[in-house]
Amino acid sequence: MSYRGWLLLVFALAVAATGMAPYDRRDWSLEHVPTAAAVWFLIWYEKRPGGRPLSDGAYSLLFVFGLLHVVGAHYLYSRVPYDAWGSTLFGVAPSRWFGTDRNHYDRLVHLCFGLLVLPSIAELVRRHVARSRGWAIVVAIAFVGVLGKLYELAEWWLAVALSPEAAAAYNGQQGDPFDAQKDMALAFAGSLISSLFVGLRQRRRSAPVEAAEGPAWAAAAPRLRTPENTNTSVSSPATAPGARR
Repeated sequence: MSYRGWLLLVFALAVAATGMAPYDRRDWSLEHVPTAAAVWFLIWYEKRPGGRPLSDGAYSLLFVFGLLHVVGAHYLYSRVPYDAWGSTLFGVAPSRWFGTDRNHYDRLVHLCFGLLVLPSIAELVRRHVARSRGWAIVVAIAFVGVLGKLYELAEWWLAVALSPEAAAAYNGQQGDPFDAQKDMALAFAGSLISSLFVGLRQRRRSAPVEAAEGPAWAAAAPRLRTPENTNTSVSSPATAPGARR
């Protein structure tokens, strides 16, 4: 089995295990609708005619983000007991670092969305949209922003459709009227940070190629006609065909 196959197997087992006794069955199901869509897209993208998988590094980052989402779906994002885990492991509750009683697990996951998902989007963009490294990163950052906005719109639509209690549990606003704006800002910040590492990695990988072949602009520039790179030579009057001897 391939590396990405093992990641998919472990992730499927994690989803199944956390689905046995989630805090709220309906919320768990709603949270994993985008999960199922993302997994389906990755499988379709590889299996389609002419398709090929993403890099192992991209799959690894998606796997980590998926596990973070699995934990949030199991407990509800606003009820993930990271304070209890921190007190048990390190003797201090992480909420003390923020000076608030609000559960910030959802903010962590939104930040990690930008950090961990952008490399995969950048790979897809460079394959199909923009060959340039710089433009691929710019488009990937914009796409992360679009996905974040679509997710917040979906939360709004669900809040309208569900009961007030169910909507509050799913959205996890915890009384913050600017929760959606902060979530999108954190995803954007995470994508900016991730873009720096993606750009440095691409630059290092392309440096040996540019050193051997020269920069891309040099290959595209027109060559100057010089005696060394021209295949035709100018005949002198004495050697020209038909010249008098």
